[in-house]
Amino acid sequence: MKILFVIAALRNGGAERVLNVLANELSKDNEITIALLEEDLGLYKFSEKINIINLSVTGSGVALKFKKILAFRALFKEQKADLIMSFIDWTNVACVLANAGLKSKLIATEHHEHSYLKGKVASAMRDLAYRFVYGLSVLSKSDYDYYKFAKNREIIHNPLFIDVPENCEKQNVILSVARLEAVKGYDIYFEALSKVDKSLLDGWEIKIAGSGRQEAQLKQMASNLGLNVKFLGHMSDVSKLYSEAKIFTLSSRSEGLSNVLIESGAFGCARLSSDTVGARELIDDGTNGLIFKNGDANDLKDKLEMLLKDENLRQKLAKNASENANLFSKSHLVEQQMVLFFQAAFGLGKGLANGVRSEAAHPTVVG
Repeated sequence: MKILFVIAALRNGGAERVLNVLANELSKDNEITIALLEEDLGLYKFSEKINIINLSVTGSGVALKFKKILAFRALFKEQKADLIMSFIDWTNVACVLANAGLKSKLIATEHHEHSYLKGKVASAMRDLAYRFVYGLSVLSKSDYDYYKFAKNREIIHNPLFIDVPENCEKQNVILSVARLEAVKGYDIYFEALSKVDKSLLDGWEIKIAGSGRQEAQLKQMASNLGLNVKFLGHMSDVSKLYSEAKIFTLSSRSEGLSNVLIESGAFGCARLSSDTVGARELIDDGTNGLIFKNGDANDLKDKLEMLLKDENLRQKLAKNASENANLFSKSHLVEQQMVLFFQAAFGLGKGLANGVRSEAAHPTVVG
């Protein structure tokens, strides 16, 4: 099968990592090309079998959008791929327009929750475009339900991108991993911490990995509230932090499917998250994590005190979260994506497509 992957750029993001996993795995038995419009930061290692094309379309404004669509159309005519797989909303829309009247079947992948686009025109264009794709992968049930007008929908979670050791040496560490930006809700987290019974925090370290525009502001806030928070800055490898943390907190005001919730769960952390689309997708409240009311520092404080007081609760949540880690393996991602490929390419119903799962990891299909 000839498969063309299309993405705006190869930067540091979940969509790029998914593309990297899929392209390398599928290149074993298929002809794979990756097309991008902008820069490749060189963060990913691709198989030598894969052809990477940088269209390098430049310009600005509306004219640039049309240039990109025309560049895609010329590429699609040249490649004559059996399947095109595009990543993230605007690129997906551009690919639908560029593929109009051509024979390639297009699968769009969404890595944002459906409410991410705030403009009514932009979201309407996206929704209209998705009526014309042969398959759509989304990250959550909420998005699956929203895009009910699209055919061949599948919920396909991002996989776990880091290796988990067999044994983690846990310490009294409360960890957060997120950018220091307003959307991540650190102000809510710090307010909650300032209200926690201080005796419960004795012997615990509070660590934050991440950088961002609010760094100075948040450090000042922590100091004003008398909090002993260790700001670690940006860290390219957070495996050691996950390994030692007993509690993981995420206080985001808005969050899609969160990689850090997947990762911290796999490393056996007791997870405490704000009530977001991503948290509801990944956490069964009270079973493999706790969820607090979004924006409510008092509820966060109460849930954090529960975890600090109750070691048995922490261990139960951590154990249940780590046991679900196999659902986020790279092989599981490939199997799910291949089911969607078969549904889109050959019009198979979901039952029949699932029947080829055992062969999907290494398919050889004549287009």
